[in-house]
Amino acid sequence: MTIARFISTDGPYLEARVEVDGIRLCVMDEFSVDERNIPKPGAEFGFEFAPCLEDEESWESIFSGNPHQRIGLEQLAGWRYRAFGRIVSIDPVVVDCGLLQVEGVVSTHDPKVIGEFVAFTISRLGGYGIAG
Repeated sequence: MTIARFISTDGPYLEARVEVDGIRLCVMDEFSVDERNIPKPGAEFGFEFAPCLEDEESWESIFSGNPHQRIGLEQLAGWRYRAFGRIVSIDPVVVDCGLLQVEGVVSTHDPKVIGEFVAFTISRLGGYGIAG
């Protein structure tokens, strides 16, 4: 679980702004569906990322897209991001992008990919609140 600071929302399933580790993000609001659970501006709350990945990226573009070995997110527009990270495990493949770890970027059982730097597109970075 991550701790986020709530900034604002346009409403459930629309754009919301949160801050995680000092970084402001635009995410799909999956946390204010129940009006009773909407955080107040400035409040911190338990937050879980829910990234939706771009479907049309090739293996080659993913593995060649991070030659400078970056880790992090670069906003493209709204809740769409270019993600940069390093593969930390397989079965499933998990990519560490700094603020979040993402599964499902590629599928392989080959341990040789562990440690490889990759880049991929998150077509929609969502997020929902975690109770307690």
